[in-house]
Amino acid sequence: MSFDELYGSPGPDDERSPSSASQGLAVHEPAPESSGELEAVLAAFTERARAYRAQVARGGAMPASQAQNWEAMNRALDGFLARPVKGTDARDVLRARSVLEAELEQDGRTYGDMPGALAEAVVLRVGRLAVRMAELRRLEHPAETDGLPRLAWPLAPVSITSLFGQRWHPILGESRRHLGVDLAAQQGQVIYTAEKGVVLRAGWNGDHGNQVEVQHAGRWVTRYSHLSRVLVEPGEILERGDALGLAGETGLATGVHLHFELWRDGQALDPLDALGGDEESPVEGPPMARGHVLADPATHQGRRPPGQRP
Repeated sequence: MSFDELYGSPGPDDERSPSSASQGLAVHEPAPESSGELEAVLAAFTERARAYRAQVARGGAMPASQAQNWEAMNRALDGFLARPVKGTDARDVLRARSVLEAELEQDGRTYGDMPGALAEAVVLRVGRLAVRMAELRRLEHPAETDGLPRLAWPLAPVSITSLFGQRWHPILGESRRHLGVDLAAQQGQVIYTAEKGVVLRAGWNGDHGNQVEVQHAGRWVTRYSHLSRVLVEPGEILERGDALGLAGETGLATGVHLHFELWRDGQALDPLDALGGDEESPVEGPPMARGHVLADPATHQGRRPPGQRP
């Protein structure tokens, strides 16, 4: 069986028959098994990538063969991620993300340039794998995420460009802890509050540029940074999904994006553990790094602009 056949969209034969649960019997779904097919695809991709790098002097252009290798890997991952969350093994997700990040770093050190669209596509898959891992944690280890809020995504469509944790800072040139997630956005794209709360801060905050900080029930705080414009004021009460600002690149930023943080009692947490939920996916279909720009959202301060919902 090919990888595409295994991880493609389920066909009519894949529909589940009526469950015995409907007959009053308990059903225990078997735990998903790690995919040997995925392991083989990842190993073949890595082997080809290393062979192509060996043929190019450091600083040389990425060969078309390696670009095609990446594109094939991306297609395979799209098939893998199209499978239901409950049918996914966490080991596959971790392995795939590890391979993508390692090979992307090696290509960055080897080649003088990597096609921008290709690099963006790879980063997009890394972000989707991170989202899948967060979904699996909620399913397989509910105690670890018990008590976390269920937040709505602050923009749509969703494209994660940088994850929570240690990373190499692109401007400062040093390893620093990244205290949130970065979401791709367009200049002026409307940013929404992830949950009902009261605005604690709204304005300039150093490296964060224009930032809005919202206090939620249970001492949870969300922060929205690098905004081009702030649409709310301190003390204002916002409902889930209210517009609070416009995306930009103010402060210490390499480009237009939203830096989103989740805090509780002075501790930063991975927002992916709280964003979305089993009943609320980030977007319909594969996330894309595109959004909608509102002509004059300032007239809807603290409210949902017509037709604009995350």
